[in-house]
Amino acid sequence: MSNRLHNLLVRRPGAVFWLVFGYFALCVILRVLRSDSMQNDEAEQLFQAQFLLLGYGRQPPFYNWLQIGTIDLFGLSVASVSLLKNVLLFLCALFYWLAARMLMDDRRLPLVAMIGVLAVPSVTVLAQRDLTHAVATLCLVSIFLCVFIRTVKSPSLVSYLLLGVTVGIGAITKYNFVIIPIAAALAVLPEAELRKRLFDWRILVAGGIAAAIALPHFIWVLMHLDAATTGTVEAMRAGSSGDALRDTIRGQISILISTLKGGLPVVLVFGLVFFRQIGAAWHASNAWTRLIGRMIVACLVIVALIGIGFGASSIREKWLSPFLLLLPLYLTLKLAAAEIDSRQSVARLAPPVLGIITGFAIYLAISNIVAPYFGKYGKEHVPYRAVLEEIITKRGERPAYIISSDLMTAGNTRLHYPTVPVLMPDFVEPVPLGSALKRGPGLLIWPVDGSNSIPGGIASLLDAHGIAPQSLQVQSEVVPYNFAQDGDAMRFDYIWLAQVPEAQR
Repeated sequence: MSNRLHNLLVRRPGAVFWLVFGYFALCVILRVLRSDSMQNDEAEQLFQAQFLLLGYGRQPPFYNWLQIGTIDLFGLSVASVSLLKNVLLFLCALFYWLAARMLMDDRRLPLVAMIGVLAVPSVTVLAQRDLTHAVATLCLVSIFLCVFIRTVKSPSLVSYLLLGVTVGIGAITKYNFVIIPIAAALAVLPEAELRKRLFDWRILVAGGIAAAIALPHFIWVLMHLDAATTGTVEAMRAGSSGDALRDTIRGQISILISTLKGGLPVVLVFGLVFFRQIGAAWHASNAWTRLIGRMIVACLVIVALIGIGFGASSIREKWLSPFLLLLPLYLTLKLAAAEIDSRQSVARLAPPVLGIITGFAIYLAISNIVAPYFGKYGKEHVPYRAVLEEIITKRGERPAYIISSDLMTAGNTRLHYPTVPVLMPDFVEPVPLGSALKRGPGLLIWPVDGSNSIPGGIASLLDAHGIAPQSLQVQSEVVPYNFAQDGDAMRFDYIWLAQVPEAQR
């Protein structure tokens, strides 16, 4: 089988498109089979998909808008959540290939660059575990590379317009995307022939379009500054000691470690497959290898400066993923500059990369079944559907609305009961419960984490609407985990609220 695949890819390297497509299709199928309970980012998307807003807290809104559109088209399900993610990842690989093809005459090396994208952990390992906004950012980086390269090579008003649209959408996809065009501008400056594009009057048109697209959201950010910034700053300062110098050093070390974790797999894969060409590629260079190399360095330097400015003690690998996505293109450009014999390149690179990432996707599915035998339970083992069915069956009626201060519970509740409005006390916008509030009792529910008290967010909401939390009867439901072993179970507490609270204002 491996020999036949190798021979096929030597004769028809374009067949790798179908292999990549098949991989992402398989990821959708395996995610549906894994569990009907969500991960953090997935649950957040399902909860927030109730509302079409200009902002959703610490993340820009573009991915949320895409998720809302996907749900409108295909319905609310695990499949629709996974479908959007994997379509974006496939488009990321496809546009990456297009960008590489603009820079290389060799027809196989752009395919090598595309396969190299799959070796970036954030595209496969982290994304298939639980990423959303970062996935859209990866796709926008690939699109930006296409438009940027076209603008530099063949400038036109249309290419500058597309550049502005891409940067504008990227800015409302994830804030760290903005570093990419800044790094591209800095990387162009040393190249005399290329920097003319930066001082072309049409760059002002591109900037105006980008600003017009991003402006509504950034006005929202100014109006909700705490909600938009607090979570990110807290995450960057996680584990902070209070010693500014020590935390700064820790933050810079974390950038180095995250860079190695995200970039080393790509370097190792290329090194093992092209070990005979390493010497020639190391010394080969042209304007594009220099430009992409400078972009990578500029991105990491800017991140380091931001980390120092915010007093960050921790920079996660996923935050660096848009910048590390440039690495396969850089390595492939070095191979192209060395004019290597590429006839075997796709056939040598594709099988091991696709084999490893497919194995990981299968491992994620199997681990849900195997892990409970070792007493380990994750988010996808939490029995949200079962506990909701038990509670509602005992009551004999569905709630008119559901309140939870726990994001995982809110998102999974939304998944299993999509017609029931869900409220989170700390959400940035009021939930439009409408007439449903007046048609029956509401369900307040939360997972028990060792404390028997009503969570603070729910208690505050009740107090704000004149309802004494201590006057309410708290009930409990214990339900076995998904794939539970030896009777392992999880407890949820809940309250049926006869008195209807007003929508949070």
